[in-house]
Amino acid sequence: MFRKFCLTLSLMAFTIQAQEIPDYKGDYTFTNSRFSMDGIRELITDDNGFRVLKFNAKFAMGKINIQSNFIEKNGKLIPEKYTVGVRWTVLKDTRTLSFDSKKNELTAFGKYEWTQKLPENATVFDPLNVQIEIRKNVINNVQEFSMLMPNLKTGAIERNSYRLIEDETFEVAGKIYLCKVVERVRSQEDRTTRYFLAAELNHLIIKVEDQDKDGDTMLEMTKLY
Repeated sequence: MFRKFCLTLSLMAFTIQAQEIPDYKGDYTFTNSRFSMDGIRELITDDNGFRVLKFNAKFAMGKINIQSNFIEKNGKLIPEKYTVGVRWTVLKDTRTLSFDSKKNELTAFGKYEWTQKLPENATVFDPLNVQIEIRKNVINNVQEFSMLMPNLKTGAIERNSYRLIEDETFEVAGKIYLCKVVERVRSQEDRTTRYFLAAELNHLIIKVEDQDKDGDTMLEMTKLY
């Protein structure tokens, strides 16, 4: 009886964890030292439980589409594919990461091409779906954590470390949100990234600041649907 009770609680916990990041859609502005663009970020779940997190934006004479396909099983995120498509005038640039769980391999196509073995018993995230896991850690009040991500140029699997720092506020469409702030420091790249998660919005990431040797980059939500 006790074992059955514990099993039931475990299954409930997995279900709650799998459902704690709801779908959303919002307008976001991306800005760096060279250009800015407005686009839509949204998280979509289909009837079979497959999830897509994407950002589609337009800028002068061009557009960019970034998409992460993944599933969540027993509360665990399982990456499947990450794609980036950029078009500027007549130029095109497409990059893809394909996660093969059967072969336990990660393969890159496009500008950079490589194949890398995935570590056993560990999840390797892509640049988009990693933000889902950041939200889960903050919801669970984890103060410091780390996650594995590939170096997009070389395929090397690198550990990224994150920590909660002092709360800040950020205004969206005239409303001020109190945010948990997560900081990631990549000393090997002299790069610092800060994620602003609005507690009132299920810890949705409404602002991202990125600072490195090439300048500052900002992603800011301007409207939530």
